[in-house]
Amino acid sequence: MKSIRFIAPYSDEAIVAWLDGEMHATDARLFEIALGQDEQLAQRTDALRLNLADFPQAFAPLLKDAPQFRMEKQLVELLARQPAITHRVTGVSRRSLIAASLSFLVIGSGLGYFTRPTTKVQSESEKIRDLEAQYMSLYSAETLLDADSSAPALQRGLARTAQDIGLEANEQQLVLQGAELKMVRMLRYDSTSIAQIAWMHADFGPMALCISPDPRPVSTELNNEQRHTMNLVWWHSKKYQFVLIGRNPASQLKQSALTLQAALA
Repeated sequence: MKSIRFIAPYSDEAIVAWLDGEMHATDARLFEIALGQDEQLAQRTDALRLNLADFPQAFAPLLKDAPQFRMEKQLVELLARQPAITHRVTGVSRRSLIAASLSFLVIGSGLGYFTRPTTKVQSESEKIRDLEAQYMSLYSAETLLDADSSAPALQRGLARTAQDIGLEANEQQLVLQGAELKMVRMLRYDSTSIAQIAWMHADFGPMALCISPDPRPVSTELNNEQRHTMNLVWWHSKKYQFVLIGRNPASQLKQSALTLQAALA
């Protein structure tokens, strides 16, 4: 199935389509050119290539714990009511399954589902940054395509941010060059509330500022790091941790962070 077309910036679904040989020939040639020029894209492709090799094993524990009898019964009942859809089930590609599984993960507003065992002891602030980066690594241009970016929706999100974590902000403080403000919403990791402010950058796709309460009293300078193929710039101020995440080059992301740091000071 090669009817779906892909263009840069490339989502994980596009990478999986290329790995499975399901990408249109023209798109594949452009993708391969980008692969040789974009180090982050190459890293994401390598990571997905390794992860997809273990795709069945990764889902085995979930399938083992699934209520199989009840699920099978519901499927039989569904097919009995809609027999015409049965012929469409057999042609599903691995790319579609993976894309669907990722969409199910993104639907929840919690971040705890992505926790992985690690031997390194992380501070709470570092753990939250890691989860935020892992969550954002699933975002593609399509993720924000249908986000309600109307003024009333953004105002509701900012009001909820003020209510949940006590941080007052307005749209004027969130203006970034080359990026359109798309969404303000609240996420939660365990007992920590996290405000997620998301933009669509014209050149580099989704980017987000994640803000969570942090008890440390001292402000910090801007710090750069990379997690889960995403670039991060983070700092502490007014007992909050601010983490700007995107696929933007580190230098460009830092300029945006400087703008937000000054606006929200």
